[in-house]
Amino acid sequence: MTTLLRMRAEERRAYWTFILPAVILYMLVLAFPIIVSIVLSLSNYNGGKMFGGEPWAITGFQQYARLVKDPQFWLALKNNAYIVIVSVFGQVPLGFIFAYLIYRKIVKFGEFWQAVLYMPVIISVIVLGIMWKLVFLPNGLLEDLINKSYANNFARQVSGILNASGGNITDEVVNRIILICDPTAMSSFADPLNELKEIILSYPADQRMTLVTDLANFARKWSPDFLTKQDVAMLPIMFVTLWCWTGLYLIMFLANMQKIDPQIMEAGLIDGAGEGQVLRHIVLPGLSGVIANAAILCISGSLNSFALIWAMTGGGPMNVTEVLSIYMYRTAIMGVNYPLANSISLAIVTFSMILIVLTKMIEKRWGGKE
Repeated sequence: MTTLLRMRAEERRAYWTFILPAVILYMLVLAFPIIVSIVLSLSNYNGGKMFGGEPWAITGFQQYARLVKDPQFWLALKNNAYIVIVSVFGQVPLGFIFAYLIYRKIVKFGEFWQAVLYMPVIISVIVLGIMWKLVFLPNGLLEDLINKSYANNFARQVSGILNASGGNITDEVVNRIILICDPTAMSSFADPLNELKEIILSYPADQRMTLVTDLANFARKWSPDFLTKQDVAMLPIMFVTLWCWTGLYLIMFLANMQKIDPQIMEAGLIDGAGEGQVLRHIVLPGLSGVIANAAILCISGSLNSFALIWAMTGGGPMNVTEVLSIYMYRTAIMGVNYPLANSISLAIVTFSMILIVLTKMIEKRWGGKE
């Protein structure tokens, strides 16, 4: 009996010898910061006496009440919801489809497409953000391409009007040109009809092409201004988010598809199953856990998205593209309101946990057995 007790005591000592360093590390790295964050969110801490502030004290849920009354919080939450939606219902399905096409060799040059789709994942997010910012900003690549198309179309219409007039510039001809001009450009004239007619008549007949080109450049200008308008500012960010991370889930799904026994698929095809039936009854049930984990990864990454949006817009004018992580950064660093910033961080964690639990419940209810 004594020997048995001694052996159990030695086992406990050995157990704690191995487990204690991990427990201490966990407490220092994870548990302690979480506890401090909760305490700060319930306080009025602004630096304390050491930094010339008031003595800090627990004030309850004042910061949370202030948070839910702030319209910027709800805007940031809505923008985060957009990113979560495009990530979970965009990146994961597309990654799965691309992986299946490559795995089943439905597309040729699978390794090439695998490398191309994965390339954005290995490039710095800041570099990608700056690159796409140059595409979507006014005077950027997108505006330049669309304006060239608009200018060519406008030039053809003006040439048609001038050719039909036989070179006779009448008020009717000028009015027809004004109708296809950008109203913003025409607003710069006090008297559009007479002033534009005077400009047209100032060009000699042998400079008709120069006239058409100049009119096209002046009177047909389009500016996307995507990253500053609240109703469309999130669209470029959602597109870039989809483009940037789909390759990650492609690799994840492709690696797990390769674990499926190919003989099972071959047996299904021999028995007359089509490609869709193989996908539905073999591949999808076998990867349900991987799909759930990919969705969880999407959710956690989307709610903590910062670098890409900051590089593209910095939150945008009037913070129209601000998400919760940027809202927290502005509050903590620029607003120097640490209790409110910690309230935001805990809100991020709470929303993330709710969505993750829902994902696991859905996977448990409708997922297959791997």
